[in-house]
Amino acid sequence: MSANDSNIDASSATHHQNTITIAPNRANPNAVYSSISKAVAAANGAAVSSTAGGGNASHISAIRSIAQQNSLSSIGKKPADVSMSVKGSHNIPPDAASAEYFAFLRQQQEIQKNHNRIDEAIVGLEEGRRDRQADITKIRASSAALLKDIEENADWKLRSKYDTQQLIRDCALSLQVAELVDGASANVSAITAVGAHLEGLKQEHNATLQFAPYGLMVDQSLRRLSLLENSLADGNYDFTPLARSCDTMLVQLQNNCELPTLESLITKQEAFIDTCSCKIEDMRAKRQAAMADGEVHVTEKLCYDIIDQYESLADKVINKARTLEEASKDTAVMLDVKDQYLGPIPDLFAQIRTRQQKLRDRCTDDMKKMFALREKVEEVEASTVQKVASDVQSSDRVLAANTERVHEVFGKMMALEKELEQLEQERNREMQRRLAEKDKDEHRKAEYSKFIATVEGHTIPLERTVKNTDLMTHGADVVEELLLGGFGTISSDLNERAKLLRVVRIETHKEHVEVFRALLVELGDIIYRKERMIEEIDKKVQQAHIQQELLAETFNPNARKFGEMKKSLLASRDELEEDVEHLKKRAEAALTAFHFSERALHEADVEFVHPVTEQQHHTLAMRAKMIEYKAMVAGHNKGESALMEDIEQLQREVNDTRGAMDGLNSTTTGTVSRSIPLIRAANKTRLGVQ
Repeated sequence: MSANDSNIDASSATHHQNTITIAPNRANPNAVYSSISKAVAAANGAAVSSTAGGGNASHISAIRSIAQQNSLSSIGKKPADVSMSVKGSHNIPPDAASAEYFAFLRQQQEIQKNHNRIDEAIVGLEEGRRDRQADITKIRASSAALLKDIEENADWKLRSKYDTQQLIRDCALSLQVAELVDGASANVSAITAVGAHLEGLKQEHNATLQFAPYGLMVDQSLRRLSLLENSLADGNYDFTPLARSCDTMLVQLQNNCELPTLESLITKQEAFIDTCSCKIEDMRAKRQAAMADGEVHVTEKLCYDIIDQYESLADKVINKARTLEEASKDTAVMLDVKDQYLGPIPDLFAQIRTRQQKLRDRCTDDMKKMFALREKVEEVEASTVQKVASDVQSSDRVLAANTERVHEVFGKMMALEKELEQLEQERNREMQRRLAEKDKDEHRKAEYSKFIATVEGHTIPLERTVKNTDLMTHGADVVEELLLGGFGTISSDLNERAKLLRVVRIETHKEHVEVFRALLVELGDIIYRKERMIEEIDKKVQQAHIQQELLAETFNPNARKFGEMKKSLLASRDELEEDVEHLKKRAEAALTAFHFSERALHEADVEFVHPVTEQQHHTLAMRAKMIEYKAMVAGHNKGESALMEDIEQLQREVNDTRGAMDGLNSTTTGTVSRSIPLIRAANKTRLGVQ
């Protein structure tokens, strides 16, 4: 018998002595029978009341402390005190103990009372054992009924302290509850915002040429985002960080859609170039007609007009080239920005996958550990239930043997009174042990139920976390594919734009070569003519000076006429020299502006003859032609004079050189105003649009 059992026995015995009074006349069997009948009735009443009890379960520690207090406080009290202590238990907090457990304690006390009454009945057997035999049998039956009722009453609604933290410690789980995904709804608003942004870009720029390369990519991205949003809606994660990784691609995509088209960049320059080209051709035709009619003043004015038009044309071509150069630089900057945005994306999504995979693996390991522990606990529970059932059967056999031996004792009561008393003590100890075992069994069942509920409750966040890690990994794959596809399309479009810009820029520089060549030829032609005029005026000034000196020597009045002629010729020469100097400065300015295109063409490995060289060759051809005319005026005929043969040889060499130069200039000749058709053809080939 345990210490608690001995305390209960002592308490019950003392209480019984204070509450039950047996007549001092031990020889009166009727008085003893009456006392035993009252005890049996009280025991039956306690058994009935225990089956009707109900209430909430409580913590195990509170139950045990209250049981000890009840067992100790019942010693030395009268019946009224005991009843008051039981009634006072209703003031205990709801989480202290259940009403069923208080009923168990009352039933346990009743069993102890019955044991005390049996002891008194056995003492009375010395005087009236025949009359008391029936009472003892009834009391034993009542005790057996109470024991059966206690064992059949399994739902004590006991509270257990077992919780999730205890489960984590028992299973050595690696994840705390705070690390698991909670039960909140998934936040996919940022994914929806990405789709809305793409849809807005599509609606805003769908009709533009800049959006054409991205149309298919945007449609595919919208479909993927819609499917991804539906998939992620089943999770519990906040997917905002995943969606934020698309911001850089969306910003650059919007910037690319807002870029001006190459055609719009140079449309005004191309129109001005066409107008200037038409004006130059018209002026050339008028100059040719004026030269044929001998209108030298008109011819000279037209030469200056043509030079002015060529200078304006060269300025526009340079402006066009610089515009394309700036567009190329902007495109290169956007490509660099794209590379900077795209660089960390694989590492970012690799980190997301690694983090989610690690979390998933830890969740899976925790679930394995938890279910392994659950299997062990279930095995222990099954073995414990089997052991309890085996103990009950063994106890039933002990009680049955005890009953048989009691019948034998009734037959041998005279000789075996002390043995009967010992058997009663044995029975009482066995019943107390059964009560203690029942107490332990109910606490064990409560702990087991709480453990199973805790395991199942913790399984939900673990499974939810595994599901959400899979969803996050799937979302990361889809968004990464979307970003890589988007940046790939952006890179392809920017590369094509850069390639087209290079081609158009080189063609523009070729246009500049053509315009600069024509300008230098015109300037060289008029400079050559004015220099020849200066040479002729110098000769006339020399002749006038000689005539003036000769006439002045004889004081001829006509010397004044030649002096005025000389002054007039010198003034004309000064004006011509100023014109030549001004024209040379204009040629130098045009040459300085041409260095920009010259460097670009050399960097692109475009072969051409420098316009200065061509202008010098043109001047040489013109001089050869003038020499031929002068020789013919001097009386030299073709085939009859060595001078004419030398002149013809010089002209052949000049023509051969001209042919070689034209061959080198084949890539830079006749290319004025061809940029827009080139851009349109490239866009049609690449995008399939006009």
